Amino acid sequence: MGPYAASYAVDLAARPMLNGSVSADIHLTERRSTGAGLVCRADLAWTFVAFYTAPQEAADETTVARFGVFREGLLLPLAQLQEPVQLSRGYNHFTLEFFAGRMRGEIRAEDRTYELTAVCPHVPFPGHAGLVKFYGAGVLAKSWSIEQTRMPIVSAASRPAREKSKWDVFLCHTSDTKEEVKGLAKALAARGLTYWLDSEQIKPGDSVPGKINEGLGDSRYLLACISESSQGEWVTAEYGGVLSRELSGESSTRIIPVLLADVEPKHIPILLRGKRYVSSANKTEFDEFISFLLSH
Repeated sequence: MGPYAASYAVDLAARPMLNGSVSADIHLTERRSTGAGLVCRADLAWTFVAFYTAPQEAADETTVARFGVFREGLLLPLAQLQEPVQLSRGYNHFTLEFFAGRMRGEIRAEDRTYELTAVCPHVPFPGHAGLVKFYGAGVLAKSWSIEQTRMPIVSAASRPAREKSKWDVFLCHTSDTKEEVKGLAKALAARGLTYWLDSEQIKPGDSVPGKINEGLGDSRYLLACISESSQGEWVTAEYGGVLSRELSGESSTRIIPVLLADVEPKHIPILLRGKRYVSSANKTEFDEFISFLLSH
């Protein structure tokens, strides 16, 4: 539709949201004269808010991140990032957060993060979240995450947990699951997450308890990799101490149980059974989990 040859798709299965976030990994299959991004508060009459990136000129290698409001198909530009965005040639992680009249868009392209904030001048209305593309662009999208929230938007620069933590996740596992956990580590690294893994961080001559405590203290999340032998002494000591500090409010590190291979929930240690777990064998669920880690 329109001069930008725009089209959009929304998830009609989910309930309309007034405040929330949507994120996805987006890949533009063409390098020039293309644009794509995320939408929120969308209805079926071409009314929605969009956070997207597109080049200024057809021959440009860089793109420009923008906010825009579509009112029944008519585009009203809201804001534009002054810094040009250099997208990677593969997938780039897009996030759009919306709360009351405030909007925050973020693009993670390889090792760079771009952020744009704006205030929407229109009265906030509930709607669906989804994807928008321009100029007849070829677009691939995966790893969708759509969440409703009651929390105000916090800018990337003011999120102390991500700034202060050296590692996104600490991988806690037993010795017999070493190879499987290495595979999980590769999957996390491929999406741009940093991880602490004993086989990589503990060198000959290092103090094992000292290195573990260092890793635990500098990680945002502890992934308790659950196998049938997850009651080992070292594993219990690692997540047990973190769980105590988490429950008492002394630590911001959160524990997330991750089921390995075909392990059943009954093997989750009693101390962790009150927590929502993730199955690494369920590819869709695990991809959504990685998207959660990237956007929080």
